[in-house]
Amino acid sequence: MGINLNEETIALFRQAQETRAINTTSGLIGYDLEAPAKVIVPVTTPLVNMLPRQRGKGIDVTHWKAITSFDTARSLGALADGATPTQVSYAVANMLNSYQTIALSNAVTFQAQWRGRSLEGDVRARRTAELLYQLKIVEERWLVQGSSLLMVPPAPVVSTSASGGSIAAGTYWVQVTATNAQGETLPSALPATSNGTTAVVTTSGATSTITLTLFTVPNAAGYNVYIGAGSTPPANAAMWKQNGLTQTQPAYGASVQLANGGTTTAGEVVPPTITVTLTTAPATSGTNPPASNTAKTLVDGSGNPLMFDGLLAQALNNATLTNGGSLGTQVAQPAASSGILALSDIDAILMNLYQQAAGDPDIIVMNPIDNVKLTNLVVAAGQMRYVIDAGKASEAAHVLAPFRVTAYLNKVTGREIPIVLDRYCPMGTLLFLPLSLPYPVPEIDHAIEIETNQDYWGIDFAITTSQWQFANYVDETIKVYFLGGLGVLRGIVPSV
Repeated sequence: MGINLNEETIALFRQAQETRAINTTSGLIGYDLEAPAKVIVPVTTPLVNMLPRQRGKGIDVTHWKAITSFDTARSLGALADGATPTQVSYAVANMLNSYQTIALSNAVTFQAQWRGRSLEGDVRARRTAELLYQLKIVEERWLVQGSSLLMVPPAPVVSTSASGGSIAAGTYWVQVTATNAQGETLPSALPATSNGTTAVVTTSGATSTITLTLFTVPNAAGYNVYIGAGSTPPANAAMWKQNGLTQTQPAYGASVQLANGGTTTAGEVVPPTITVTLTTAPATSGTNPPASNTAKTLVDGSGNPLMFDGLLAQALNNATLTNGGSLGTQVAQPAASSGILALSDIDAILMNLYQQAAGDPDIIVMNPIDNVKLTNLVVAAGQMRYVIDAGKASEAAHVLAPFRVTAYLNKVTGREIPIVLDRYCPMGTLLFLPLSLPYPVPEIDHAIEIETNQDYWGIDFAITTSQWQFANYVDETIKVYFLGGLGVLRGIVPSV
């Protein structure tokens, strides 16, 4: 179904409005929107549409155990005479997520309702239906991008030039943090050795420059860069905040604030990367990276978080992101030092998911722009061919030039994984989602679910001015039961 409102949808809202009194004394009047919500299926909200919804218990925080691997003992099942059989064991992670309310409001003046009937019929019902569309779009963004704390950025891509600056020869290690009004995240990971593909660079001579490609994360306001020197990864106490970085125009025509010396240009589209250059010797004193994440994403007047952890955040929380560690097998970046995606990067994360937890993703979620890049990558690798029936003149005369990759073959399991396009998946990020479990587990029917204290619900406010005011709500959270099967490939540098 497309995103145009149809008469069935409008009729549901009109019926709901006709069955309740609207006046100044009736106060707040709530109504269930589950029925019209099932009819409204925006094409821009694929995860909202496909993930199962369960009724919550009416609490503010939910706790569960997520499976990270099956049969960790790898038992052979041998049994000696009279002995006790080896018990199958699961590796689990203790998980929690908060319930949060997503809500939007709108209004229709008396005149708009009276005078709009010739064009739109019931203006109020249409505006209410459109509001539910927008609520589901915001919900989709939360499911992918939501996080109670800002996500730690991927490791930056670092390069050098032997001229144009005054940086001496040496090996330099780079970390990045994301910032907002509440605080700052932990720093991005460092490679274990100077042979790492990202976050480390070796300069030569005495006139070098260092150029950094920083990857943005959802909901951040700015970024800090920390640099340390040495033949091995420095400890946090030897990493120093840098100032005076020169910021160039990010990709996709927008700029983002760089908190430690970059410029700020307003832009509605958040670019996937920011490019900055250091021309002078890195600072060797001052501020070190933080030891904890203080960057709450959204807060109320008391400083309480107002956003739950979505799919990306739950995957990152399960990975090792401490100084000197790795991103883990479930959360990875391209292997190339340039940060450019290769098909082998996708194969590697699918291999890791299977080896670690018998993970076999049901879908791959990506931004449509990344799907264009993947298609071009497949074509460049010579893995695309046309087959034309020479006996049919119509086929020979109408070759379809633009095509796209719609699925990816998991070489490990043989599964053909559908590609789901989601414009709210951050550019430069691929999500590998398990919708089912590899083995039956009691009381768990699916790998991911949306749990609601209150599903889609609307309310009409008391009339205090010459207009109708109304709002739509949903109170929910998202739970990943099969954490071992959830993978993320991020930190992908934009390419043609």
